[in-house]
Parts: sequence; C-alpha cells; structure tokens
Amino acid sequence: LLVTTDMLIEDIHFDRSWIDPYHLGKKALFVNLSDIASMGGIPKYFLISIGLPKNLSLSFISSFYRGLKEGAKRFQVDLIGGDTSLSSKIVINICLLGEGKKGDLLFRGGAKVGNDLFVTGTLGDAALGLKMLQRNGPSGGPRRLIEKHFSPSPRVQLGQAIAKYRFATAMIDVSDGLLIDTHHLLEESGVGARIWEEQIPLSYLYRKWIHVYSNNPYQIALSGGEDYELLFTAPIKMRKRISSLALSYKIPITRIGKILPMRDGLRMIR
Repeated sequence: LLVTTDMLIEDIHFDRSWIDPYHLGKKALFVNLSDIASMGGIPKYFLISIGLPKNLSLSFISSFYRGLKEGAKRFQVDLIGGDTSLSSKIVINICLLGEGKKGDLLFRGGAKVGNDLFVTGTLGDAALGLKMLQRNGPSGGPRRLIEKHFSPSPRVQLGQAIAKYRFATAMIDVSDGLLIDTHHLLEESGVGARIWEEQIPLSYLYRKWIHVYSNNPYQIALSGGEDYELLFTAPIKMRKRISSLALSYKIPITRIGKILPMRDGLRMIR
C-alpha cells in the first residue's frame, strides 16, 4: 500500500488571479499522482479535504471539481471521500492511495556508486512560467511555459515501466527542484553524485526566455521546482534500454550525472 498527501494553500502555492479553478483542481491531484509515479506504483483512490471562503462562487467550486474529476478519470483513480470546512483562504489537501507489488516498487534508497543519474522531460519550465505570472500575470509570456506551471504531467505510466522492468535502482520525483531532490535521493542511498550542468535538459522556450529573468541560464532549472519529472539512477548496462523506453513513450530521458561515493558529496560540474 502506498500513501501520499500534498497541500495547496492560496497565496502560497497558487494565486486565484493567475490560475482558473479547472486547472487548480487538476493540479491538486496531479502533484499527488507524481509521488506515486516516482515509486512505479499504481494510483487507486483519493480523499480531498478542502477549506473554502464564504464568498467563493458555486461556479468556482463546480469548475474546480470538474478539473479534479477529469484528472481522476484520465489516471483511473476514484474519489472516495473527504471533508469541507469554512476557511479565510482556499486550502486543498489530497490524500492519495496507491498500490504495487513489493518487488516492482522503487525507493529513494537504492542508488549504487557507478550508477548513471537520469531525468525525464525538461527542467525549469514550470518555475520560469511562475516567474512570468508573478511579473506580468496570465498573459505575461509563452502559454506553454505558463501551462507547465498550471498543468504538470505526472509520469505515472513511465514510472511504472521503469520500475517493472528493473531499469532503475532508486527514483524520486522533481518537485522541490533538481538540486534539493537529488540531495534527498543521495541522503537516502548514502552516496554522492556528480551532475554536468550542460547536460541538464532545457526546452527551446526556456532557453529563449531565461535571459529575461536570470543571468545564469541553469539557475531556475536547478532550483525552481514543480517540474514533476522523474529523477532516477540506473546501472550503466541499462543505457540502451532506457533510450528505447524514451522513444516508446515519446518522453526524453537524459543522462545528467553519475553516482559517486558518499564522501564526494554532490558536485556540480560547470
């Protein structure tokens, strides 16, 4: 049995002037799904506890639940209960239950010295989209970057494949930022790592717009968070199989580093 919980609080994790209720409903579920994806698990059921201000319109609530239910339908998870309460701001907490065969699941604690370090997708788009929202509002930049912040794509099926075929030794999702989540994985595994900065996968739009917001093109990709991509370690012999997996799922998987002994810590090669 797998259990995860995540909370979204108005004016801390989202701003009502930026995100519409439909996308907010989807995102609330998807950030939880990403945790189950990072173990290669199968999401099954969820409960939602929500605090709502007295002046919130019925149409807002209806649209929120429409997004929530559409997201649930897409990943075949069922809403089985929850709670509602009066609140000064919107507070959303989801508890998601999943399952998996013990031998098929991945944890954060299995990385071995000599393993490669991989990440799926591209990094930094969601954080750059947030910076655009903060500076200029919903029309403040390319829609695709802003959508990455609104609508993360939990890698549920890809995570299941990585775990099922034993491609990886350890895995985590990138929710707090690449550097922080790499540190979590290394800490659990008792190892160090080397990451090559120029190997970090950046999208075309990120490369085009990053100079407007940062002098360092990699800074936001390293520390921004909310990418909800998968970060995993794998033996060198798995490289070809991982390349084939990326092609079959049409999701890029990039080798960004190598696992080192614990005494080496986390090193960024610029």
